[in-house]
Amino acid sequence: MATRIVNAGASLTDTSLTTVYTCPSSYKSIIKELWLTNIDGTSAVDATVKWTDNSNSDTAYVLISTKSIAADDYLRVDGANLVIEAGDTLQVQAGAANDLAVSVFIEEIYTP
Repeated sequence: MATRIVNAGASLTDTSLTTVYTCPSSYKSIIKELWLTNIDGTSAVDATVKWTDNSNSDTAYVLISTKSIAADDYLRVDGANLVIEAGDTLQVQAGAANDLAVSVFIEEIYTP
C-alpha cells in the first residue's frame, strides 16, 4: 500500500462549522496531529472539532467541544491516530470569527 503525508489547514473567518479536510476516494486517512491556534492577541476563543462518517448518513462525532483557547495560545492534539475513510470529513468551528487557525497533519493510505 502506498502512503503519503499531507497537510491541511484553514483560518476560520466566521463561526460556522468548516470542513478542513475530506478523505479522498480510494484512501483511508489517519489524522496524526491537530493544532488549533488562537490568533487573537487579546481574547480567548472556543473551538469545536468534529468528524463525519460518510458511510453512516454523515453522522457527526464530536472530538472536542467548545474548548477555550487563551489569546495567543494553542491546543495541540498529537498521537490521535483517528482513522477516517473516503468521504469522511474533519470539521472545526470557532466561537468567534477570524480568531482561530487550524493545521492538520495526515497520513493517507491508498486502498484501491
